[in-house]
Amino acid sequence: MTVLSRTHVLALAVTTLATFAGCSGAKSPAAVSAGPAAKATAGRGDASPLPVTKGSPKTASRSAPPGLAALRGELDRAMKTLGSARPPVHHLAYTVTHHEDENILAEYGVIDGATHREGRTFDVDVRVGSREFDSHHASRNVAPVGAYVQALPLDPGDTLAARQVAWLATERAYKDAVERFVSLRNQRDVRTEDEDKSPDFSVEKPTQHIGEPVPALGLDVDGWKKRLASASARFKGKKEIHESHVSLQARRRTRWHVSSEGSEVQFSDRSYRLMITASTQADDGMHLSRFRSFEAWTPEGLPTDAELAGAIAEIVAGLEALRRAPLAEPFTGPAILEGRAAGVFFHEVIGHRLEAHRLRSDADGQTFGKKLGQPVMPSFLSLYDDPTILKIGDTELNGHYFFDDEGVPARRANLVDGGVLKEFLLSRTPARGLLQSNGHGRRQEGRPLVARQGNLVLEASETVPVASLRARLVEEAKKQGRPYGLRFVDIQGGFTDTSRHGTQGFKVMPTVVYRVYTDGRPDELIRGVDIVGTPLAMLMRIQAAGDDYGIFNGVCGAESGWVPVSATSPSLLLGQIETALKDKGNDKPPVLEAPAAAAAPPATARAAGDPASSADARGAR
Repeated sequence: MTVLSRTHVLALAVTTLATFAGCSGAKSPAAVSAGPAAKATAGRGDASPLPVTKGSPKTASRSAPPGLAALRGELDRAMKTLGSARPPVHHLAYTVTHHEDENILAEYGVIDGATHREGRTFDVDVRVGSREFDSHHASRNVAPVGAYVQALPLDPGDTLAARQVAWLATERAYKDAVERFVSLRNQRDVRTEDEDKSPDFSVEKPTQHIGEPVPALGLDVDGWKKRLASASARFKGKKEIHESHVSLQARRRTRWHVSSEGSEVQFSDRSYRLMITASTQADDGMHLSRFRSFEAWTPEGLPTDAELAGAIAEIVAGLEALRRAPLAEPFTGPAILEGRAAGVFFHEVIGHRLEAHRLRSDADGQTFGKKLGQPVMPSFLSLYDDPTILKIGDTELNGHYFFDDEGVPARRANLVDGGVLKEFLLSRTPARGLLQSNGHGRRQEGRPLVARQGNLVLEASETVPVASLRARLVEEAKKQGRPYGLRFVDIQGGFTDTSRHGTQGFKVMPTVVYRVYTDGRPDELIRGVDIVGTPLAMLMRIQAAGDDYGIFNGVCGAESGWVPVSATSPSLLLGQIETALKDKGNDKPPVLEAPAAAAAPPATARAAGDPASSADARGAR
């Protein structure tokens, strides 16, 4: 989905983690070191240091591949002419992405689809003008910079074909860049001066890194077809479930980047994502869905059959309970955001507004543009983004990388320290006097490049036992004269609008929400709730942080396409939150019973947690 300036997180893998010390293992290839991301806290509650595993890139022993050398030759040839043209090219970069994808989809005991794809794409970035003012300058009056992507031949030895593709793409990108640059230059005579006088492109040290390629996907496709089919058969006989799927996506990616400044970077990664989705419909017409995904860097890290069975049982029970749950009402009052929901909350409420390229556009709300050095959240909270984190505890983080898509080494960006805004997420587009990239320029192949989040982490210097948050919620609700507060347990995703002509608000879409009554009644599951609001007011309403941490892994979509991300946060108590009702629809539930409702589940299926089931699953790996 797309909402005005940007939107994100349609699919999430979610893990809860209580704070504990010690971890092991790392993503290959990497040299790893473990260390705390947060100091041990004292005062209202003691919290163990957040167990972080960081990494550093491992350089290959071999030289650059022939294809990279061919692209370097073509780039140098282009710059020899275009670098002295009028207007001149001051920066030229080529990026090649080789991807191999395996996708398997199963439903109700059969394979619904299986594909293997392999391809290679070429992106070119051309900047015309000078670092101070170039063809990428932000303007609401000139069409935005386009993307220039072409397919490349798979044969790595066919350097002539690759150079031909690079030549054609460079020619097209250069002419478009000249046209945009001239329009921008003409606009300066009739438009007011830019408030932000930062240059359009940063000066960075060229990066030389040829990384080791990751191993092959190593996926037992036939074995996984059987396992996914077997898992999907567990939805048979569940008459209240209308649709369900179990799918596996495996991707191996290698990226090469060369630039006119002398950077030559090769890095690669692989990822595996197993997803379970199911949906139903309440009697009043509301469509309800649940989603669970498992992320891994190796096939061995994917869930066992027993874990899949447990996740499916949880989804089925959750949907059956949601069908019977009462519909929520619009609400303002106190609430608890458990760690996973809090992570998405911070990703949406502040994370996207700290992506620095937004501060260069006068069409953007620039919520935090003039707040460097000012408090933006309570003083016991700090926020940073560090793509070099491999794991927190045993959970591998989706937003990990060592080099961004401009070839700049990734580093930790200390965004908020003690409640005070200190930094933005920066690509090579400076903003507000911050002139150096912190390695957050990211994109999906074929999309323009901007600053994006990676691994976002919220820390609390003062915590309370997470079990005490519920009592504090009840106390706060009584103080405000509310009959209940809300407890948000799980989320589906969210989106935010940062544009001036829009709402400049956000929406987080939870799937599991409880009313916590002040009169002692049991917590009550409700449905049809969205969290809505604007950032400045909401952030300052955080009253306390728990001594736990929740992690979400997912993908985020914005101007530069879909990129993997993570967010880590303790559970939070907010003094006031606002909710709105989801769209319900008015279609009646199906009249006819679904054929799958009468089908019996596999006779060999065992319940989650059955020791025999676990043993069988381990053997199936």
